[in-house]
Amino acid sequence: MKTQKGFTLIELIIVIVVLGILAVTAAPQFFNFSSDARESTLEGLRGSMNGAADLVFGKAAIEGIEGDANDGEPSPAGYVSTSDSIDVVFGYPAATAAGITAALNINTADWDIAYTDGEDPGVAANTVRFAPAGTTPTSGTAALDPADHTTITECYVQYVDVTTAGNRPTITVETTGC
Repeated sequence: MKTQKGFTLIELIIVIVVLGILAVTAAPQFFNFSSDARESTLEGLRGSMNGAADLVFGKAAIEGIEGDANDGEPSPAGYVSTSDSIDVVFGYPAATAAGITAALNINTADWDIAYTDGEDPGVAANTVRFAPAGTTPTSGTAALDPADHTTITECYVQYVDVTTAGNRPTITVETTGC
């Protein structure tokens, strides 16, 4: 009598199922799609900020308010506003809610946003940081302090005000921790 050598159909199915389970649990460790998506989102926001800054500067130049931080006139907030109510410093959007955030038309539903407390516009640079919503670690249950940009320390886009006429705002991306 001849004996057959090989695997039965049930043994093969069991091996395929086990390999499938291993693949499903191990694949996310090798492919970190969420981190890549957050980094791409930050790069997209940086591009949007550059575009918005240029558009606002163009509008400010047309309106004649790109000359200095206060356009020579005292202002309670220290900022000049364009006709569409965007605060500007030397023609570029200010690092405020009424500045770059308004120019970008973004909100806290999509982004964690932290501002520095207002310094003297055009003299000391203000900073605002944007991180994808839900990625910013907070201590305990306390919400982000909107007056302190250091509460966002990883995975953010940073916008820094202009302090000298003729310069552009500084826009940087930090992808650590994404």
